Amino acid sequence: MTCIRSRVVTRWLPLAATILFLMPPLAAAADRPDAAHLLPENTVLYVRFPVTAETVAKFKETAIGRITQDPAMKPFVSQLYGSAIEAFKRAEEQIGASLDDLLSIPQGEMCLAVVTPEQSRPAIVFLVDVGQRLPIVEKLLDRISQGIEDEGAKISQEDLGDVKLTVFDFPSDETRQLVFAVRDNVVLVTSDLEVAKWMLNVWSGKKTEGVRPLADKPDFAAVMRRCAGTEDQPPQVEFFIDPVTLFSRASRGNAGAQTLVALFPALGLNGVQGAGGSMTFATEEFDAVTQFHLLLASPRQGVLELIAPRAGDTAPENWVPADAASYMTVNWDLGKTYTSFAALYDKIRGEGALVSSFEREVTNRLGIDFRKDVVEALAGRVTLVNAMVRPARLNSRANLLGVQLKDAKAFEKTLETVIAKAGPQMSQDTFAGVTIYRAPARKPRAKQAPNQPLIRQPDPAVAIVDDYLLVTDALDLLKQAIVAKSNASQSLADQLEFRLVASKIRRQPGGERASLIAFDRPEEALRLWYEIANAETTRQRLSQGAENNRFFRAVNDALRDHPLPPFAVLARYLAPSGSLLTDDETGLHYTSFTLRRK
Repeated sequence: MTCIRSRVVTRWLPLAATILFLMPPLAAAADRPDAAHLLPENTVLYVRFPVTAETVAKFKETAIGRITQDPAMKPFVSQLYGSAIEAFKRAEEQIGASLDDLLSIPQGEMCLAVVTPEQSRPAIVFLVDVGQRLPIVEKLLDRISQGIEDEGAKISQEDLGDVKLTVFDFPSDETRQLVFAVRDNVVLVTSDLEVAKWMLNVWSGKKTEGVRPLADKPDFAAVMRRCAGTEDQPPQVEFFIDPVTLFSRASRGNAGAQTLVALFPALGLNGVQGAGGSMTFATEEFDAVTQFHLLLASPRQGVLELIAPRAGDTAPENWVPADAASYMTVNWDLGKTYTSFAALYDKIRGEGALVSSFEREVTNRLGIDFRKDVVEALAGRVTLVNAMVRPARLNSRANLLGVQLKDAKAFEKTLETVIAKAGPQMSQDTFAGVTIYRAPARKPRAKQAPNQPLIRQPDPAVAIVDDYLLVTDALDLLKQAIVAKSNASQSLADQLEFRLVASKIRRQPGGERASLIAFDRPEEALRLWYEIANAETTRQRLSQGAENNRFFRAVNDALRDHPLPPFAVLARYLAPSGSLLTDDETGLHYTSFTLRRK
């Protein structure tokens, strides 16, 4: 019987979800509350598409959407889509509808949620407005219902006012249910009958005792308020999660997980009150905007004390190369983080545990005082730069990490001590007056094609440039940084694209006091995958994989029949992106955006 229950849950419920999610979202009906007002406050996971067909239309206006609709790309995309239709035909008999049928079903508001009743298991909820396509959806639900019944479930029906609820109970597990209901062209699917009844009663305007709608929950409202977008540009997607409650309720019956839950207060993790955000597509200025807010209790305790961003200088350092694929810098109180970590570690393991188990070991192995020579030597600004190393390989994105030092001369002695302890495998070179320490290069993998390997061999190196310790996995990138330091025209700060993104960052709420900012050139990442896709080595491997893989075969056939257009065709749609992080009394707020090409 357990096997029957497992098949039902893993087969039919995901199938129902798939059907509902494949439908393009439309707006919620004007005569009913939206999902946030229908769901109870003990909803711990919530994803909602609140707008009309505009969601699909807006996405088509983004860079990705415009690329797929470009005349030069359409034959390739159309063939891939045709392959998807062909592959889906296997499921048509089971579902009772083709892929085109599913995708053509108009919908209103669409929402996925997880509700955690006090005395029962977490319940999954799907809420979908299907508009005038309800007859097709009912046919699909009938097909699913028959499949569930065939696998051993007992079916019953219950009336709640003018709404008929179809209930499936599983003899193998009395707590398991699946409920379908339809009202005003809205389909409700859930795994808990009482949740369904509560939502339908709220819909009817009946008062509920003891439980508020999700919209009235202060934590949810606070997060949504911070991520609401603007009156002219409302988001097309919004989401929320209460991770602490979700984990606590989902772990019922698991002794190990419940032990961890019991530690949450001591660790301060119960201070995570919620997290959520929104996505907005194709605005006047931006290709896409993402908002994310982590709601934290104040004062922060335990693990949350480790979070210590601070406002500071975010302009690119003079060593950041002009052609960097991405740039991220953060100002962080590293000393506070380490002190908080030490206190938390000692609280768990005993007074002085960190000193005896870690700091003393570092001193013995490397000959330095970790707290004094490392932690207290760091100024608190950390920068990460990425650049593409040619030829294109899967790991062509090279990394350069820069950590600001309080006293570069003093830290140079610390670095020399560590290098000396590392032994003869470290070599020393000089470039443009800068001392570079290099780790030995790894031997190439034997299976790689000598003419064009898929994996780049890292070339680790370390150097002190001005008041920064620079660590990289690509020596050439470090040399670019050294050159940029003495030539402003070779620095990212002097580039028009960065200055434009930086001006947009400053205009965002909290932009002037950001702890972290980031700059990215999506074009570079796409160029990498474009070159990999067109590489002869890739085509050979794709052709070999196509023999036993339907997806590889579809991609291989599409690339053969419709070669990708010149990269310039794709690049003209792509624009730089930026992001920022701020820290305030309510928690952490993250904003990310991509500029829009006209």
